[in-house]
Amino acid sequence: MMKKEILNHAKQCGEAECCGFVIDNKIYMPCNNISATPTKTFEISPDDWIKAEEKGEITAVVHSHPDGEPILSEADQIYQQFTGLDWWLLCDNQIHKFRYIKPLLGREFQHGKIDCLTIVRDAYMLAGIELPDYERQDDWWHNGQNLYLDLLPQNGFVQVDAQELQEGDIIIICLGSSTPNHAAIYIGNQQILHHCPNRLSKRDMYGGFWMDYTHSIWRHKKWQKFGFMAILNNMAISSI
Repeated sequence: MMKKEILNHAKQCGEAECCGFVIDNKIYMPCNNISATPTKTFEISPDDWIKAEEKGEITAVVHSHPDGEPILSEADQIYQQFTGLDWWLLCDNQIHKFRYIKPLLGREFQHGKIDCLTIVRDAYMLAGIELPDYERQDDWWHNGQNLYLDLLPQNGFVQVDAQELQEGDIIIICLGSSTPNHAAIYIGNQQILHHCPNRLSKRDMYGGFWMDYTHSIWRHKKWQKFGFMAILNNMAISSI
């Protein structure tokens, strides 16, 4: 029912971006787009925010990209940080749900909660590919487990040759272990995005140590190039 209401609202708005709220995860409240450029951006009035909060808990912000890609723009991701909410995006009659995450750059490390797997999951979520989370104990690579090599094929990844490396590929690295235990995302220009223990998540040059200790490179079967722009959009908000 809620999906139908959102689709109908977008249809009524024509070439303009529709916008609204999900309340209590079950009610859709359509809002007027008061942006000066409604075919390119959206803005919800303070009055509508107040009305929504009076109805219940706002659990998601909804808007559409009538002629755009199914990813959050840089501006979308900036405002999502302000709201601290999930954002739902309607594009090509499909609702794409983007959970709220902290920016990919500058994260504090906490194994099992905010680590190299987390940054891969969050980046791929922005690209439209939701990967499962797994409980993982510290030092699993010293306890006979091989999580990355076990889980990547199960979740739609295929191994590719290093000569075919492209943006969005996952690079698996042996970090202080003979078992591959660290993941990085290739972001072009010989750079990777990753999160090492006891460091903030960051960009690094892909060469030297990281290249020498690379185990393998993996690509998701459903990867699409526009997904990489969503990752770049997120990294851009940390530079503002």
